[in-house]
Amino acid sequence: MNALFTRLLLAIAVLLGTLGCADYQLGAVKPSAYGGVDNVFVPPFKNNTQEPRLSALVANAVIKQMQVDGTYQISERHSADAILRGSIDRIYKRQLRGQRIDTLSSRELGLSLYVRWHLEDPKTGQRITNFEVQTEIEGVEETSALENPDPSDSESATRVVPGLVIGNTIQAVDNSFQVGERNAIAAAAEDAAKKLVSQMSEGW
Repeated sequence: MNALFTRLLLAIAVLLGTLGCADYQLGAVKPSAYGGVDNVFVPPFKNNTQEPRLSALVANAVIKQMQVDGTYQISERHSADAILRGSIDRIYKRQLRGQRIDTLSSRELGLSLYVRWHLEDPKTGQRITNFEVQTEIEGVEETSALENPDPSDSESATRVVPGLVIGNTIQAVDNSFQVGERNAIAAAAEDAAKKLVSQMSEGW
């Protein structure tokens, strides 16, 4: 009797587990517009800031994140299904914490890196878009986010603007300011790369 009861409970558990996973799919589920895109060519991003060597830094961070994610394969241009076009449009800094004696002097800075991107057909040069309201979003929300860049004081901290990602990090202000700034920019680039690849792979 106990053995029969145990088997019955096991059968019920298996059935519930099967039903619970009925809508679950293994592997990445790409946005429908990118369904035919498997191989992506990533050229250096356009650098619209005054920060040198930023183009290759961000592009390399995106390539590494794409390799970790695994949804798309990095390829040469001649074998690519799409080209990832990107531009670094702004580096924004804000004070997070001032010095105890002089509050106007910063002790910690919040650093944000604004990156725009889209996929492009390598044969026609036309944009491959997954967003039905892309034009409206670019004209309103994206422009607003770039003109009012502080993520801590706007909805851009939480909302997802397709084609625009904001990489954030904290920079400590000390005697080695340039080294700290460079490390902070690299960290912001990595954060932006994760968000960009997430948009590519999952649509958000």
